[in-house]
Amino acid sequence: MFSLVDLSVTSWIGLSILSLITLIYWRFTQTFNYWTKRNLNGPRPYPFGGTNLYTFVKSMPAVELEWYKKFGPLYGVFNKTEPILTVAKPELIKTILVKDFHLFTDRRTRPAAHHVLDKNLFHSRGEDWKRYRSIMSPTFTSGKMRKMYPMIRECLNEFLDVLDVSAANGADINLKDMHGNFTMDVIA
Repeated sequence: MFSLVDLSVTSWIGLSILSLITLIYWRFTQTFNYWTKRNLNGPRPYPFGGTNLYTFVKSMPAVELEWYKKFGPLYGVFNKTEPILTVAKPELIKTILVKDFHLFTDRRTRPAAHHVLDKNLFHSRGEDWKRYRSIMSPTFTSGKMRKMYPMIRECLNEFLDVLDVSAANGADINLKDMHGNFTMDVIA
């Protein structure tokens, strides 16, 4: 008669390793039905990399274009195990970025180079994001943006004039400094 007590040490180690591999595989694939449950198509994800693995063969723009052609303007992908909705429909993008922007507090962001940079609207999440946005929103109303446009246009014209003069003289152009100066002119 077979008994668990009769298993050798090697069998126990083998069973433990098999269980560990199964657990790790399950952990890295448990979210892969997220988009299927929501009736949304997308590329097939792979364990440990999600759909990121496709970009090892082709460039990201080529992969995204291929997926757009195959799945349409709305499809789901995975960053490792994290589900990410890809939207390429202009009307829907406008709705998300304008009308329903307050509902999308946790967007995909790259980690900032320094912890101080995490304290801004683009890198913050959740309640911090909502607080920063409520502070910033009154600054960028359509009326205020219309009033700022002539000043921004004037700064741009000066920037282009400096570029034209530098190009005509054949001088070396430090674009980093020039863009920094242009940005400061616009902000000021």
